[in-house]
Amino acid sequence: MKSRDGKTEYFTDGSFIYAKRGKEAYRLDLFDNHYYKLRLFNNVPILEIDGLRMQLVKDFRTPLDYAKEVVHGLRIPVGQKAHVLDTCMGLGYTAIESAKKSGIEHVITCEFSEAVIKLAKWNPFSESLFEKGGKIEVVSGDIAELIKSMRSSSFDYIIHDPPRFSLAPQLYSSAFYADLFRVCKIGARIFHYVGSVGKKSGKHIEQGVMKRLMDAGFKRLKYNARLQGIFAER
Repeated sequence: MKSRDGKTEYFTDGSFIYAKRGKEAYRLDLFDNHYYKLRLFNNVPILEIDGLRMQLVKDFRTPLDYAKEVVHGLRIPVGQKAHVLDTCMGLGYTAIESAKKSGIEHVITCEFSEAVIKLAKWNPFSESLFEKGGKIEVVSGDIAELIKSMRSSSFDYIIHDPPRFSLAPQLYSSAFYADLFRVCKIGARIFHYVGSVGKKSGKHIEQGVMKRLMDAGFKRLKYNARLQGIFAER
């Protein structure tokens, strides 16, 4: 693989991805309170944190295909002038996919971890996130705090793909869902990834999430088992 400008080449030893610029090669992993690593899945980088995969790839050829299905599920009309909030950037695949839609004018994608942003800047599949003059704006910080200063009725679509509940319970809370509802325009659609944690124990996290989303005011909720998430409307 090469970067678009051809200045960086990428290769793997089977365990790690390396980026080579000139004579220097950099292994794409780092430690910042947690251990962050890029590795290949069917020739597309995915993010691991403390050994846990951050992208859903089960039943998908690559994480790019997952992003395409999420954006397709939001049913963005061709040519619609719209704004998107992507709450938890990661490698930015869903933000990039949503920005491809013809009518999307602006995509805000937020990322709490500076380590993740650093790795995304090295990832050739994430280059669109950082293009000057592009549709995508990367904002560093905690979305639970950032959203409090966002204007009401600002977004036509929201993609909420948070870390698992045990790592970020505030992003599954009634208070946060109220903020999501507030920044949505009337008729806005959202996708909320919830994952499959607890299924073996008989617990279904999506049931509690759907109840809190409905309490916040969202309607027409539908769980998508393949995407392990919930679509809803304001």
